[in-house]
Amino acid sequence: MHVNFPAGNFDTQNAIKFADAVKAETNGEVVIEVMAGGSLGLKGPEVQGAVRDGIVPIAHYHLDTAVGDEPFFAIQGLPYLTRGFADAARLNELASPTYEKIAERNNQKILYSVFWPGAQLYTKDSVADVADLDALKIRTANKSSTDFLSDVGAAPVLMPWADALVALASGGLDGIATSSTSGVDGKFWEFMGAVNTISYVNPTAVVAVNLDAFNALSPEDQKSITDIAARMQQEFRSVAETEDTVRLKALGENGMTVSAPSDAFSSALEEAAKKQWEAFAENGGPEARLVLDAYLSGRK
Repeated sequence: MHVNFPAGNFDTQNAIKFADAVKAETNGEVVIEVMAGGSLGLKGPEVQGAVRDGIVPIAHYHLDTAVGDEPFFAIQGLPYLTRGFADAARLNELASPTYEKIAERNNQKILYSVFWPGAQLYTKDSVADVADLDALKIRTANKSSTDFLSDVGAAPVLMPWADALVALASGGLDGIATSSTSGVDGKFWEFMGAVNTISYVNPTAVVAVNLDAFNALSPEDQKSITDIAARMQQEFRSVAETEDTVRLKALGENGMTVSAPSDAFSSALEEAAKKQWEAFAENGGPEARLVLDAYLSGRK
C-alpha cells in the first residue's frame, strides 16, 4: 500500500491497523504491506492513476489530488465549503455515490475514507477580520487556497512544504495555511504567535484498491476486507477528530493564541469562496451542481 505520509502520521497508523486486521481475519491469505513516506516514489497527483493502472494494488490518497483526472474531486478542495468534521461527513454522504462511480470507472474500489483536520490560518499576530489579512504573505499548498486567500486581500505564496519552513524561519513569510497536525510538527510557535481556526477545507483521504487485484481474491477474502473497512472507518475518522483537538490544544500550550473566526469574518470568507463554488458547479461534471446545491441547502 502506497502512503505519502510518514509512519508516525495518524492516518498512516490507521492504514497499518487496517492491514493488521486484514492479515489476521483472512488467516494470512491477504497481506498488505504499508509503504509509508512515499517510499514507492509516487507523488500525490500520480497515485490514483497508479492504482487504476495496477502499478500499485492499493493506496492511500487525498481525493483532491486527483482533480486533474476527475474534475468532480475538486469539491474536496472548495474553500470554506466545509468548516469541520460534521460538515465533511455530510458532504461525503451526498458525494459518495459519485465518488464510487468515479472509482469504478478508474478500475478501483474505495474501501474506506477519513476526513482530515481542517486547514487553519497561522500568522505572526492574531487575525480578527479580513482587513488584518491585507498583503500578508501566506504560504498555500494548492491553487484553490491561493485564489481564495488572494480574494480576501492576502498575498498568498504557493510553495512546497519544505520551502515554507525555511521561509518561515527566515522571515520570508507572514503566515501559513495548514492543519493543526502540521502546525505542531513544524513547531510553528517558534515563528508565529496566532492561529485562527477557520478550518476552510477538510480534505478526504481514501484507501482504494485496484479492482483487478481485489477481484483476484477469493469471495470470502473480499467480504472480509470490505467488512473490516466498514467496521473500522468510523474509528479512523474519530482518530482524525481527536488528532485535531489534541494538536490545537498543544499549539495553545506552546504559547500560540488560538481563536475562531467571528461571524463577520466568517461571512466575508464565505463571500470570497462562492466564486470557486460556482466555478465547480459549472465545470465539475454532470453531478457537480446537484451535489453542491443539496449540500448548501441542507446547511442553511
